[in-house]
Amino acid sequence: MSDAIPSRLGQAQANGDAWALFKQNYTAETITSFVENYKLDGRVSVRNIESGKSASFPNVGTIGSEYHVPGTEIKGLVVEHNETIITLDPMLISHAFIANIDEAMNHYDVRSEYTRQQGAELALKRMQNELRCAILAARTTEGKVEGQPGGAIIKAATMASDPTVLADAFRNARMLFDEKLLPDNPQEFTGALAPAQWYLLTENKDLIDRDINAESNGSYGQAIISSVARIPLVKINAMPRVDESALASIPAKYRGNFADTVGVIFHRSAVGTLKLLDLSLEDVYQGEKQGTLMLAKYALGHGILAPRGAIELSKAP
Repeated sequence: MSDAIPSRLGQAQANGDAWALFKQNYTAETITSFVENYKLDGRVSVRNIESGKSASFPNVGTIGSEYHVPGTEIKGLVVEHNETIITLDPMLISHAFIANIDEAMNHYDVRSEYTRQQGAELALKRMQNELRCAILAARTTEGKVEGQPGGAIIKAATMASDPTVLADAFRNARMLFDEKLLPDNPQEFTGALAPAQWYLLTENKDLIDRDINAESNGSYGQAIISSVARIPLVKINAMPRVDESALASIPAKYRGNFADTVGVIFHRSAVGTLKLLDLSLEDVYQGEKQGTLMLAKYALGHGILAPRGAIELSKAP
């Protein structure tokens, strides 16, 4: 009896690696999960590098003006410059090992769930670090160049529980950004709130009343709201809400006491992200261990760029 000729389901065009298509499926599922869960795309400044452990982000001050006296030489005014060095964090990995025997005996698929969770986990960690940087930027009292203001904190004891107080904080934040001469482009700002505070704002009917807002800003019945004071809202589960000052599992530069933090509003120039290795996947069969290692990873770093572009919302009295 001759051997059977198998149709290898993971082989591309019946040639080459018999697992090739399976690996692509794993990659696609993980990246899709990451994209679906990462809520801050385009909301921070990003720089890519091909090698090295750090990179410089420029900080440029403002140029002044003066009245010209006829006949005097025009020499040029001084513009303050500085730089922010953002260093990479250690590579962040999410991994799972699936033993052949376990997979053979199991009556349900776990790979799709593992890939979904790996993408979601790495998205969560990136958002947490970027939000920590935004909050720490708001707590920075001076700008990176002389003459530029620092961040700000808006405090109210009922910030986390009163929709009117929370909405007023957004209006005050919008005013502060205008006074600090930040661009008047709503799409460059983010109002990040935990679900509890996001849904709290939907209780304020004035924010979504079409008689008050010419354009629809949401739905009271559907509990949807898109912006307050022209600041787009992002409902996010990554908001730090506890004291992380001594939490060893977090890199030191991201630590702080966030127990009173309710939310953070920031301009995209406030926080920088450095990329060496973007999200990548490895699906490796290990014959000596009789199983498959599923690994998702990236190498990023985050830091404060422009403190004036960040405002923390706090429930501290």
